[in-house]
Amino acid sequence: MSVAAGKIELPSRMVECQLPTPILLSEAAERAGVILNVACGGTGSCGGCTVELLSGQFTDAAGSAIALDGHPRRVLACQTQLLAGPFHLRVPRHSLVEAGEKVVMDFADTPTFQLRPPVRKQHLTLTPPTLKDARGDVERVLDALTQHGYEEPILASVYVARQAQAMATANYDVTATVAQAHGQWHLIGIEPGDTTAKLFGAAVDIGTTTVVVALVDLLAGRIVDVASSYNRQIIRCDDVASRISYASTWQRLMEMRDLIVSDTINRLLALLVSRHELQGSDVLHMCVSGNTVMTHLFCGLSPTGIGGVPFAPISNTPGPYRAGQLHVAMHPEGLVDLAPSAAAYIGGDITSDMYVCGQKQTGQITAMVDIGTNAEIVVGNRDRLIACAAPAGPAFEGHGLTCGMRAAVGAIDAICLNDLSCEPVYTVIGKARPAGVCGSGLIDFVAQARKVGLISAAGRFSPEAMEKCRRIRRVQQGERELTAYEIVPAEQTDDGLTAIVITERDIAALLQAKGVIFAALQIAMKHLGKGFGEVDRFYLAGGFARHIDLDNAVAMGLLPDIPRDRYVFVGNGSLAGAFLCLVDSQVRQELPAVASAPQIIELNLDPDFMDAYTMAMFLP
Repeated sequence: MSVAAGKIELPSRMVECQLPTPILLSEAAERAGVILNVACGGTGSCGGCTVELLSGQFTDAAGSAIALDGHPRRVLACQTQLLAGPFHLRVPRHSLVEAGEKVVMDFADTPTFQLRPPVRKQHLTLTPPTLKDARGDVERVLDALTQHGYEEPILASVYVARQAQAMATANYDVTATVAQAHGQWHLIGIEPGDTTAKLFGAAVDIGTTTVVVALVDLLAGRIVDVASSYNRQIIRCDDVASRISYASTWQRLMEMRDLIVSDTINRLLALLVSRHELQGSDVLHMCVSGNTVMTHLFCGLSPTGIGGVPFAPISNTPGPYRAGQLHVAMHPEGLVDLAPSAAAYIGGDITSDMYVCGQKQTGQITAMVDIGTNAEIVVGNRDRLIACAAPAGPAFEGHGLTCGMRAAVGAIDAICLNDLSCEPVYTVIGKARPAGVCGSGLIDFVAQARKVGLISAAGRFSPEAMEKCRRIRRVQQGERELTAYEIVPAEQTDDGLTAIVITERDIAALLQAKGVIFAALQIAMKHLGKGFGEVDRFYLAGGFARHIDLDNAVAMGLLPDIPRDRYVFVGNGSLAGAFLCLVDSQVRQELPAVASAPQIIELNLDPDFMDAYTMAMFLP
């Protein structure tokens, strides 16, 4: 195997590297620490890993040599091999998966809770053994705990028994750490001295794209610090369906587990504890909230059953498990709780959302929607809840669109069109040169384009608009020529080569996605026997919902036209649920009942869904 030297040019820096050849450019980028948007898992179908070849020797997917004529040659990194150097690659910003995405790490006001964490510390001053009292050291600790009100039996593992060897050195002045699980107390640690002033846990939201970890002071019941990054599983495949397929073998399942645990959560946890001069072992409890596939991969459980009829997971209520069993870099005997799932596609993140929104407790009619690749919907109140998952697809996350991208630096996140000139005014995340358009900007454009008369109810550019608006033009996309609106000319974009446009095909994809979500809302309300006008509170959960313009989302037909004061932005309800589990043991006990409360409906089995979907694809 030979080695090629070269450089990878990024928007903000240059990476010099040496790589073994031959090697796929997507793998080459990963070895150089550059994470490309390989949304399709390397099949070449998403177009997210576009790079520019400036110099070097390369072959395409068929093994044919790629000729470079002195001009940048655009290729897909997952379909192109580097043969020899010296090489020079340029990566446009929209092809990068960056950790600085616009992520909601906070949440709205959470329900009132009592500070009663299921993990506690108890300082003990014990009597050393004597000939008349030759109890074992572990038993000495357990007996003292019962005297402090902890109910028997209290279980202790061999890990704790080994720690007890240091009790004599500490003159039997120790702190015992206990955790409650399955109705029993577990002795999980013995430390010399009084360490009761230090008690920490971690709340984790595992998203398909983004992971958030919060360090929580369990004595004060507050979040100390938060860190987030992309879910490293994205380097293999981006969406849930692809990950189910990829993890079909034991080797790949373990790879996906390591990517989420070791490469994502453990790194974030290490960052947080180092900021506050702690050790990983100081984190004694972790609560995880995520969709059913993500929690399966986190635990190393096969998600294969979720991928087909009857969509049966390994477990809807996994755990609690010991951190050492899951390879989580915290106290090895610490408990890891997972929010229970209602079904294969109504996961623990939605259970957390339901709890935070109080849908099972209220008599008011509520609706909650968490918009992502799958839009999860729950409607109803304490008397009856209906839930469904709408396969909206990744359009609102920018995938599969000509210039779509995640809400990262360089993404256009808000657009307004002038009523007369139809000229755009837009904002860009990070105040950088624009690289693409993210979900909130896409919603704005469709709503605004309809408002000023550029597009019809079917999302097509009208002949009159094409005559009066200079920004509407024909663009080449593969072998097809499409009509498009140019938001940013090429010379003003991040790479200076490609204009940022929205084509009629892009609009069609957005209308399909919003049509699925709105139709699913209608069907859920039909099963509840209520109309949108009867909804007292409409909760919008998740990071994406936090950043949309409500009026534009309604104008587009994504959300129902009800009084705006009935809408409530929840923020990261998944993280909120994980936080509540950490600080209040009662919440842990209540979540399974919340998860089992909704009646799950399958949209494809409802005879009215296709008609509702067909109508919802049009713009109001």
